[in-house]
Amino acid sequence: MAFILSAGQLAAQAIPTQGRFALFTSWSQRDSGNGSTGDFTEVIAMLSVQSDEGGSSLFDFAVDARVAAYPSVGRDESVSLYEAWVGLHTRNHAWNLRLGQMWLHELGGLGSMGGFFGEYRQPTPSSLGRWRFGLFAGLELAPYELEYLEDIEKGGVYAALDGAHGRQHVLGYVRIRNQGLTERSVVVFNNFVPVGRAFTLYEALQYDTEGPAGIGDPELTYLFLNLRYRFSKAVDLQGTYHRGRSIDGRTITEDVIGGRPVSPEALRGFFFESARVRLMVRPVRSVSLWLGYGIDRRERDDPNAKRLNLGFSARGIFGTPLDFTLSSTTTDRGDDSFDSHWASLGYSFSSKVYVSVEYRDTIAVYHVDQGDGGTVEIRPDSDFLSISSNINLNRTFSLLIEAGILDHSDFKESRLMTGLIVRF
Repeated sequence: MAFILSAGQLAAQAIPTQGRFALFTSWSQRDSGNGSTGDFTEVIAMLSVQSDEGGSSLFDFAVDARVAAYPSVGRDESVSLYEAWVGLHTRNHAWNLRLGQMWLHELGGLGSMGGFFGEYRQPTPSSLGRWRFGLFAGLELAPYELEYLEDIEKGGVYAALDGAHGRQHVLGYVRIRNQGLTERSVVVFNNFVPVGRAFTLYEALQYDTEGPAGIGDPELTYLFLNLRYRFSKAVDLQGTYHRGRSIDGRTITEDVIGGRPVSPEALRGFFFESARVRLMVRPVRSVSLWLGYGIDRRERDDPNAKRLNLGFSARGIFGTPLDFTLSSTTTDRGDDSFDSHWASLGYSFSSKVYVSVEYRDTIAVYHVDQGDGGTVEIRPDSDFLSISSNINLNRTFSLLIEAGILDHSDFKESRLMTGLIVRF
């Protein structure tokens, strides 16, 4: 990273750069019902630097890294390195080569890889759009560490078609190998299709062609659909469908390598599915009303939960810089039914300062220690009140301050977060 940053500074005239640095701190104190008290402090630093695509240089680079420290609990620092690569391209960008750690956004969550990447881009678009073909191979970083997993190899290919108004179609294949066994073999299919100004479709799909280490059957592991139709400037209809199956393929593969039995719970993993539709009406430009209905389930054998959502939002109330939003959801899970509410009141003191107060009476807690992919616990009997402010000092510096109080039946928690963002 130091080499890349130094090279970018030395060649500032040849390779224009843009970037952002952010520093966030958060503190919380929890008072449990049994009288115990615990503090938690976290400090996160983020750095993002990349070359300007509009420059005349044939070289480019990117760095995107985040470091988190936990002073109050003595945990080791964690590092997330998303991008740290150098690249070379032809003058018309027909050929692009990169070396280093990178995130290939065409492949979604499977696109993180450290190694070699090459792409050919069609110089002249066809009647369908501009074709791109890419291939990559390399290693995978250990979670939250600056160290590559030597036994994990990742590679794949993709074809993309880019059209007008952001239209894009991607078909890719990713294969992850673990000590000679196939940990994942995934087909990726993504689409964004705008039709005029009325209709848009976004779709993301992952299909595992085989189970980890040959255990399990081929299965659709992720699907997300988002469709939106705009009848007019005042009325639009949106529908979403979300389905996912998450299993710990790495642990399963390593258990097979080590000769350990694989539990049925590990193969079952965490499953979720939801389908929702929402009608939004804007009687006037500053007011929005919406009605939504959906069903979802958190396990394959669970009954469907039904959700009814009503919402209202008004901006610039009575000509003042005051905004108000209210949302109410009724969830029917049979014996486990509840209502949840969320309200927000915001005020713009100027073009540089915005302050908002929020309240919600339901929180969700994700438990990771169940051995079966985790469980989600909904706690409707909660009260969470927070106040936040966004301060844009100028085009370079921004400040964020947020304070909140959470009151639940078995604990109370106070929270404080601050943030500084520097753009350059």
